[in-house]
Amino acid sequence: MIWNSAYLDPFLNKAPKTIYNRVVNENNLPTEESESIYIAIIGGGPKGFYALDRFINKIIHLNTEKRINIHWFNHTRDFAAGPNFQPHLPSYLIMNDCIAEISCWEDLNKPHILPKRLKLIDWINENKSGENEPRHGDFCSRELMGLYLMDALKNILENIPNTMDIKLINANVIDIDVVEEKTKVTTSKKRLPYQYESTIICTGHSYANMEEENLLATDVSENIMYLPQAYPVELLDDIPSQVDVAIKGIGLTFMDAVLHLTEGRGGIFYKQDQEYRYLPSGYEPTIYPFSRRNLPMLPRNAFWEGNKYQLKIMTDDWVNSLKSRNGQLNFERDILPIYNLETQIAFYSHVHSTKELSDSEILDFIDSFDSSKLFSISALIDPMTYSKVQMESNYHEFIVDLGIYSLKLSDQGELKSPMAAAIAALREGFYKIADLFAHNGFDEESQESFEKHWMAFINHTAFGPPRDSIDKLFCLAKDGFVKFIFSEEPSISISDNSLKIKNSYIEKEFNYFIDARIPKGNLKLKNNLLFERMQKKGYVREIVNGKYENGKIAVQKDGRLIGNINNALIYLYGIPTDGTFLQNDSLSRKINNFSDEWSVATMDRIAEKYSCRNNKMECIKFSNLNYINLTSN
Repeated sequence: MIWNSAYLDPFLNKAPKTIYNRVVNENNLPTEESESIYIAIIGGGPKGFYALDRFINKIIHLNTEKRINIHWFNHTRDFAAGPNFQPHLPSYLIMNDCIAEISCWEDLNKPHILPKRLKLIDWINENKSGENEPRHGDFCSRELMGLYLMDALKNILENIPNTMDIKLINANVIDIDVVEEKTKVTTSKKRLPYQYESTIICTGHSYANMEEENLLATDVSENIMYLPQAYPVELLDDIPSQVDVAIKGIGLTFMDAVLHLTEGRGGIFYKQDQEYRYLPSGYEPTIYPFSRRNLPMLPRNAFWEGNKYQLKIMTDDWVNSLKSRNGQLNFERDILPIYNLETQIAFYSHVHSTKELSDSEILDFIDSFDSSKLFSISALIDPMTYSKVQMESNYHEFIVDLGIYSLKLSDQGELKSPMAAAIAALREGFYKIADLFAHNGFDEESQESFEKHWMAFINHTAFGPPRDSIDKLFCLAKDGFVKFIFSEEPSISISDNSLKIKNSYIEKEFNYFIDARIPKGNLKLKNNLLFERMQKKGYVREIVNGKYENGKIAVQKDGRLIGNINNALIYLYGIPTDGTFLQNDSLSRKINNFSDEWSVATMDRIAEKYSCRNNKMECIKFSNLNYINLTSN
């Protein structure tokens, strides 16, 4: 089942309104108080919420007479939800993980100002309006996830200590200045007077694609509609019906665009014989996707703790053996062979002809069988070559057949189906690789190869959309609403009245073009105004490994910014730390949880400067609670 807000108690719709009513802009902020301590959180998505929650539950252990003022900045009013989980998104945009795998809270056994905190599955169960019980493998819409996050924030705001004030500020932060050991913030409208004791930047995918923008910013014909991004999806409403649309990028954002241009225009998906059928509305365009690999993503099946693939070779002992080298690793030499073997074992453990074999027998089979005919990571990267299909053949037919075949090999989930198990091995193995990358790093040549080739492949294959979305995609492809015609990466050029997209085998002209890629931070492209300005001041530095420079921001192992910041506390959290860290799931509170390090460092700074006493066990007064005991966590 796919849950959305229609299945919940309508009372929950008040949570976003409560948040919106608290939002202010720069001109509504009070005068700076000399006896107060100011903290800044920049970025209002889930990571910003996690930082707020963690800081509150750390700082309450300090006994100080000074008032703590937290200024939380976001460019929209959807605090906690951010742009990806806004509560007004259409319900056909669904989460990529099942509901049992998602929680906006840390360890529920830790002391907290809220005695009752619920994982997503339990929150749905408590707030459902009907009799259906949520199951672990169910999915939900992104707008429902937004309600969950904003309801959590509402409960936090209603129970903060009396000595604390939180301002939700609808403003776009474009600059930061370091003043001695504090920071000052400038928004798009004004420079704020406050001096912030500590700042954490959780700005997510706040970047801009530059390549096509530079190309199309020149003499673009009025007959060409170019959309440099697919969000908000309402931008796509300006595309007429029954026209040809080129979309660059075949990832998660592409899936959102496809569904909005079909189901979002009144088309209806329905099940017949356990397969999707599509009833068109007549308002759909025809979609022509392309990318560097020109391959659609594979489905992400439901998995959760206690019900997911367990690695056989890439174990903690294996990771620790590589960590013990205390030096840089080479991905292709030290990791890739084992990574490939892990996916092969996962695949052949569930193929009919080999599933009865033991792990050692499967290893013998892999070692003795013709490698050109074995399932492997290489086959996933380049199925055209592996299948020995000619590049000039009917590529659309090949992709549809390959997609249907892959879906059949994954239809029972990662504990039973070979393709699903292999994808799960890629996913779980990537977490181990990310751990090694953070601890050892890769040598110069290997890091460049990994970041420019392998990482995109792994993310595209192992972290795809849910099965339901992929089923819909191939239904649309079979019916001709989505057409895969580019078997190799094409080039883009501008003619008098259209865009020409061509490769060695085919070319086609378009008047409508969407860039559906998620922009990645790149200091060389200067695609983020805040970080560009901070770099010019020396606050931000680029990661350098030998002669390899990747345009990413250098941070310490705890997320603290590396730069000329005069001992100021400036931390990054989430997507801005990409480059130093490989895995920054926007919803995870476990992976690279720099909100904890930031909160501890901030609490220590305040205690040191203002002679606060750290309360290990003390009665504390909250705004809407009686006196309760809290232990330091």
